[in-house]
Amino acid sequence: MFLWIRDQLWLPTSSLAVMCLLVFGGLDLLIQGVETIPASIVLAASVALSRAKPMISIALFSVGIFIPTLLSLEPQLSQISITVTLLILASFASTKARWVGFSLNIVLGAIAYFWELFVSPEQGTLYGVILPSDEAKAVLAIAGFVAIIAFNANAWFIGRLLHTRITHVGTDFDQALLTQQIVSGQLALAEQDRRFGIARDVNDLLLEQVSATLSSAEAGIYASKADPSVAPRLLENLLEGVRRSHAEIRRLSDLLGLQREKALALPGLRDLNNLFVTFREYGYRVTFKEQGERLKLVTGADLVIYRIVFESLDNIRKHTPVGTEVDVDFMWQGNAMQVVIKDNGEETSRTQEQVSSGYSVQDDQKALVERPEGAGLTAMQERASLYQGTMDFVRVPGVGFTVSVAFPLISNYVEGK
Repeated sequence: MFLWIRDQLWLPTSSLAVMCLLVFGGLDLLIQGVETIPASIVLAASVALSRAKPMISIALFSVGIFIPTLLSLEPQLSQISITVTLLILASFASTKARWVGFSLNIVLGAIAYFWELFVSPEQGTLYGVILPSDEAKAVLAIAGFVAIIAFNANAWFIGRLLHTRITHVGTDFDQALLTQQIVSGQLALAEQDRRFGIARDVNDLLLEQVSATLSSAEAGIYASKADPSVAPRLLENLLEGVRRSHAEIRRLSDLLGLQREKALALPGLRDLNNLFVTFREYGYRVTFKEQGERLKLVTGADLVIYRIVFESLDNIRKHTPVGTEVDVDFMWQGNAMQVVIKDNGEETSRTQEQVSSGYSVQDDQKALVERPEGAGLTAMQERASLYQGTMDFVRVPGVGFTVSVAFPLISNYVEGK
């Protein structure tokens, strides 16, 4: 039933509304007469609109709460339909609509209850219960208010629980989220593993270079005492040694991907299809195309390209609405390869928000002049540069974002070469 309500917009809630009208409205009709029909219809309409038009549904049940009081009737059984409405709102409505519905239900329900308790009763009775004193009314007021809060809170939490369990727990979406978390963990471990390797290599190199520099400095002290004219040449030698040390450190830093293969099972291009399936489960329409013959790259290069794709898709998930189309194109040609990742996030957002206005000439000029910036984009550029790659980021006004990375000499990083 819950999945039916989730997947359909009108039919499930309309069916529930008819059921509430027939059951609760029918009982009210038998007990109190035809005067109960208006409230029964309004409250049934509230159920029918709860999935598609939550704010209108809230307005309807707010009116339905007071109709029996205005018609001098006892509270109707049809008001139980409000609980059904609140459960559906808690499951599917926006955060704002959920809180508005929950709050209004408690406040208006309490007002209607206190009115019936303190104003409407005649001869000290309420629903056949004798109220002999003001103290008895106060006790009933407190008990009734607590019951209203508890009843509404139960409907709220049951709705949220059903939504969470059926929509997420154990579903393909849940598995997709777990897959993303695993991939993120693997990438973090890989990054840490690389940094440890670099630190070890740099440490060994620095020890060697510093030892050589110390030896040169020690020999220079004795030589300068014997012949002061050699001091400039000694300083030049020391400077050259420092430069060589600096150059080696830079070279090792730039060759992150050329370390020996690690025992850790790192993700790579072979895992791209699983990655695309994960983001499809999130609701993004990912299309993958590959041209040319794929090269078998060393672990470092394989990981860097995979990570660029992963970070690009993750940025799309963070900044674009569900339903965005994403094109991922791999092009292999000779010694080079290129990856292009395009999305239509802006177009999808305008369509979903039903915004008719498009983009202006100023938007085009801004896209040509201003270059997108950010820590994530800079990190991707640095990773690409490790393998002599270049990256370009382009915002297409009114459409979305494009990431293009090219490796003109990727064949230099083929496994076994």
